[in-house]
Amino acid sequence: MKEERKRILDMVERGSLSASEAITLLEELEKSSKSAGQKEQEIMNDLSVVVDQSSEKKSSSSYGQYKNNSAKDKLFDLVDTVIKKVRELDLDLNFGQSVEISHIFQHNAVNVTDIDISIANGSVKLVPTDQEDVRIECEAKVYRADNQDEARKALLDSVIFIVEGSKLKFLANEKWMKLDAVLYVPDAAYEKIRAKLFNGPVTGENLRVEDLKAKTGNGKISFKGVSGEKLEAETANGHIKLKRCAVERVDAETINGGIKLAGPFAKADLRTFNGGIECEVQGDCDFLSAKAVTGGIEIYVPAELPVDGELRSNLGGFQVDLDRIQLLEEKSEMIQKLLRFKTIQEQERVSRIVAETKTGGISVRKATVYKKDDQE
Repeated sequence: MKEERKRILDMVERGSLSASEAITLLEELEKSSKSAGQKEQEIMNDLSVVVDQSSEKKSSSSYGQYKNNSAKDKLFDLVDTVIKKVRELDLDLNFGQSVEISHIFQHNAVNVTDIDISIANGSVKLVPTDQEDVRIECEAKVYRADNQDEARKALLDSVIFIVEGSKLKFLANEKWMKLDAVLYVPDAAYEKIRAKLFNGPVTGENLRVEDLKAKTGNGKISFKGVSGEKLEAETANGHIKLKRCAVERVDAETINGGIKLAGPFAKADLRTFNGGIECEVQGDCDFLSAKAVTGGIEIYVPAELPVDGELRSNLGGFQVDLDRIQLLEEKSEMIQKLLRFKTIQEQERVSRIVAETKTGGISVRKATVYKKDDQE
């Protein structure tokens, strides 16, 4: 936000913006900042239940990246590393020394359709296998323990791992324990998967699930090769990466972080406050909404895809690199820019794209004109 405010004031000094225009922009940024703060608090309040439930329980009982992506990926990884170090420092300061232990939880020959995961501090990774068993490999740092025996007892007493009918539950809601869990589950079609963390990343790959929802207060969310009906990803502080995801509907939101999406999807709603958005549409798409405040938006579409686009920005510019486009409306006012366009193609199905950012630029380009690199 400081950089955006400074940029606006510099434009006033250069005479590019009038005082009244600058005030309007600053008010818009302040309004967005308050909205982001409220949303972040809402996420943390919702996830605080993950921690609070523990005490209640005790008392009662073929995605392609482009040429310039290496720098972006390094930035993504750097931010994720910083968030991880801050989380671990907070735990060390609050609870002192810890004891590290490993443990494997296992259920044999299960037939589950729903998975419910809840962890206060740590990480979750979901991996499908060709086995019928569910195996959860855990690396834990247990605070308030003096030795391995105490740490293992605390872990086993606090973790809930059960299968009820077709539903699997894995709950580790004690805030004085950091638990990194890798869940190896049968490679099957699931109806619902839920993963909630107060602190920590959520990752997964090659999952077949109708309804997938991942939510964390501090940490990245990353999925590869997911197929299904609906995918929701929400984090207050962290990046969201969704690669090769063939999902009907995608809903991704972060307050502080960027969003990357690539895959065939029918509808997508992408939102970030501090960060940029990069989206590659693969195949047909009915509707894409991408909204940012302080970052830019890059959208890549197949060359043959008919597009009906609407781009809005206060300070950024637009770049549309598509064949045979028709301009429907264009406004180039200093603090309010608008571009509406469509491609001239005789097809009934048209992809509606709406992109909006306060201070960043927006580009819509053909995916085929860029060299792809399928490296992570």
